[in-house]
Formats: sequence, structure tokens, C-alpha cells
Amino acid sequence: MKKADWASPLIGAIGMAILAGPCAAAQTAHEQELYEAAKKEGSVTWYSGILDQQICDHIGQVFSAKYPGIQVGAIKTTSQVAFQRLLQDVKAGQVQSDVFTTTDIGHMVFLKSKGELVQYVPEAEAGLVKALQGVDPDGYFHTGWVGLAAIVYNTNKVKAADAPKDWSDLTDAKWKNQITFGSPNYSGMVGVWTVAMEQRYGWDYFVKLNDLGPQIGRSIDDAVTVLNSGERIVGMSSVATALRSAAKGNPLAVAYPASGTLAVISPSAVIKGTSHPNAAKLFMEFQAGPEYSKILVENFEQSLRADVPPSPGGKSLADMKLFAPTAEQIEKELTPNKTKWRDTFGM
Repeated sequence: MKKADWASPLIGAIGMAILAGPCAAAQTAHEQELYEAAKKEGSVTWYSGILDQQICDHIGQVFSAKYPGIQVGAIKTTSQVAFQRLLQDVKAGQVQSDVFTTTDIGHMVFLKSKGELVQYVPEAEAGLVKALQGVDPDGYFHTGWVGLAAIVYNTNKVKAADAPKDWSDLTDAKWKNQITFGSPNYSGMVGVWTVAMEQRYGWDYFVKLNDLGPQIGRSIDDAVTVLNSGERIVGMSSVATALRSAAKGNPLAVAYPASGTLAVISPSAVIKGTSHPNAAKLFMEFQAGPEYSKILVENFEQSLRADVPPSPGGKSLADMKLFAPTAEQIEKELTPNKTKWRDTFGM
């Protein structure tokens, strides 16, 4: 992603405030023990499939300010690229990534099955919203970010009272030639959406959407661009992207579906064979802690904790009805859905 115009003042003003004072926060005995050991290692490398490079770098800066003597090398790529790079490192016997975060939970299921993850449950996970705790019952990977998919509409074209109230409303004939969304063949979040919608409504849901003549982009975020232009007026998109756009003055609003907002959990894990195991575990603690969620909120991403309020216009996960397919369901159903998508939409 290119550097966003809105990010600079937020990161500059609020971010510097965090950098100025996080060390005053009391550390638990476990955290202090990890920190003392991590200082001897001196650094942690983070392969990130989430956020953008600027935000990832900022997270690293705040971490290093809280834990002086430990530098963060944040390497942001798409999740698929990060995963392939990680596999190459593992095959070569030279693990470079201490912590790996991906938008595709299937990556973690695979790595766990191959014995490439370290079993570690962050102490700070107890402070996460309940729905985000225990993503892996065996404790090999944990929530590092959550993307929300919901209904988004153009406020210049659609009144709040007339906006879709639930996922099934998107198939209403009144949205003929007015709807937009991305493709599971390019977007991981859209892929999870197809799994979730098929579980609820059957594949006929997408047949009905196709009958409405939708405009289909690649990324889940493409819908926001189309909605801003007024070319289409309602769609499915990322909540965070829509809120960022609305904060810049664009005519967008989010409708959280009555039956549940789709949560796409992006897990983090410590990679087996890392030369910085304590720094990696400390970084996992940081991701589950309040400072990290504050950075997410500054950038209109979703707070992972109930004690960190959401961005303006957003909702706390604790106050939201959420649902998500399991990792096993995504791994089993996503690939066939991509084929069915091409058969249905012709692309």
C-alpha cells in the first residue's frame, strides 16, 4: 500500500505520545523475565501479512520504546508471499522470521501439522475479547489482528433506514446493478466470506448475487473505491477500510449485519528454530497487550481488547455479534469455492 494521507498526523501526534510514555506501565514477572532474556538476543524479525509497512514499522518503534535494547525488523508483504518466503527459510534450515502473522489461518494449520511452530500462550491473551481467545486450542498460534467484513453503503445514495440490515438483504432485487464486492481468487477475506455465506445460505446465495449484475473487484477494499465514486451504492467490504475512508470525508457508512459481522482472524505464531525465542515471545505478548491495540485503533483497525475503545464510528468487538468459520472449515472449503466462484460469476 502507498503511504496514506490520513496516517501521518495520527501516527505523528498520537503515536509519539505512546512512544513517550509506555515504559511507565508495570510489567508482570513473566514479562520482565522474557525482557531480560530478550535483551541478550537484541532483535526480533516479524514477517507480517497484515496492515502496511508504515504501520508495521510504527508498531516496531513502540515495541522498542517499551523494551529498550530490542529492535524489530518488520517485513510486510502479502500473506501468501510471506508464507512462501517462510517455507523457503525453513527448507534451507535458516529461519529468518521469529514471528509470523498471516491473514490466512490455513497457513498456521499447515505449519502446526509440520511441527514448525512453538507452543506458547501469551499471558496477555487473557485481556483479549473473549471471541479472540484460544484460536488454537493447543496454543500454537494466537490472534494477531482481526479484519471485519460488513455491509457498506454510499450515504449520498442510500438512507440509513433503507440500507441492508443483514447479509440476506444484499440479494434483494432492488440492488440490481447497484452492488459491489471483491473476489475470493484474489482476496483472503473475500474467500472467508464465501465460506461463511455458503454455510448460512448455501451456494444459491451467490447465484442470486450474480443475477443482480454485481461489479466485482479483486481486493475486498476495491468496493470502497467503487462506492465512493457512486458507481455502485451498496456492497461488502472491510470495516476498517470503510471507516478510514469515511474519516477522510467520503460518503460511506457501515451497516453491521443483524445476524453477525464476519470476523476474519489473522493469527500470529513463534516459528520453531528461531534464534530469538524470548524476543519472539515478548513480541507476542505485546501484540496481545493494550499498546498494540491502541496503534490499531489510531489507524481505524479493530481493537483486540475490550479495555481499548474502538475508532470513531466503529464498534467494540465486545459489543458486536460476531461469527467466523473455523480454520478447518476454511481450509476444506475455500479451494472448492474458488472454482464454484469462477463457474458462477465467470471470473
